[in-house]
Amino acid sequence: MAAMDFFVEVGGIFGRWLKKTFRRPSFVFFAMVQPIVWFLLFTQSFASIADIRQPTGVPGQFVTFRDLTGTDSYLTFFSAAVIIQTVIASAMQSGIGMVTDIESGYMDKMRVAPIRRASILLGKVMSDGVRILLQSIIIVIMGVLLGVTFATGLGGVLIILIIAVLFGIAWSGISTFIALVTRNSEATLMISLLTTFPLLFLSTAVMPKAFLPSFVQSVATYNPITYIADAIHVLIITGFDWTAVGYAFLIILTVGFVSLSATTVMFRKAVAS
Repeated sequence: MAAMDFFVEVGGIFGRWLKKTFRRPSFVFFAMVQPIVWFLLFTQSFASIADIRQPTGVPGQFVTFRDLTGTDSYLTFFSAAVIIQTVIASAMQSGIGMVTDIESGYMDKMRVAPIRRASILLGKVMSDGVRILLQSIIIVIMGVLLGVTFATGLGGVLIILIIAVLFGIAWSGISTFIALVTRNSEATLMISLLTTFPLLFLSTAVMPKAFLPSFVQSVATYNPITYIADAIHVLIITGFDWTAVGYAFLIILTVGFVSLSATTVMFRKAVAS
């Protein structure tokens, strides 16, 4: 019975967050339109990147964009960046939602409610996962409509969606942790932006590693987003590469363990105080 009660509690919190999300039409609209804007704006503005040739050091010999990525379409390559950017943006909303609950007094009610603290956090994280899944599906559909082909077919698409959802949940722990520390929506948004979006452009999501400046290449090597991007790239462009996919899941596990553990500790303090 105790286990059943826990699932009921999680389901209740999960349902509450979904209702709260979809009762704000403007939020849903912009959350769904944002990846479309990224797709259309960036791929059109930077389409000529696919024409860049990198000197090899041997006179007259160059490495092309296709040599490095497996495709001559920047639209196809950039699809991974759109997915990751959307995941990061959605993960940031998790922290802002937590601040809203604190400011509205909802957390005060949770302090006295006969409910497990873990179910509150788990229900919210699951709702974040659903939102990220819906956005990722829209990106995939938009990519197909614009001409992106998936070398791994439906199986690869499913793995991409799993990676996106799990990485989004893991990354949302960072935003939620910041929210619980600052308890301020503006501070949460600014700190989240400063600590996450630069990492997107310091990875291989937007540009092949060989085209990046040397110092950015060094950062990209240790940037967790690089491994997520590399996995999505191969699943879209070249085919199943289980080494790249395995590294992506290892990164997700590591980031999730650190971020969600820290968030859980901070959440318990916030609810108890």
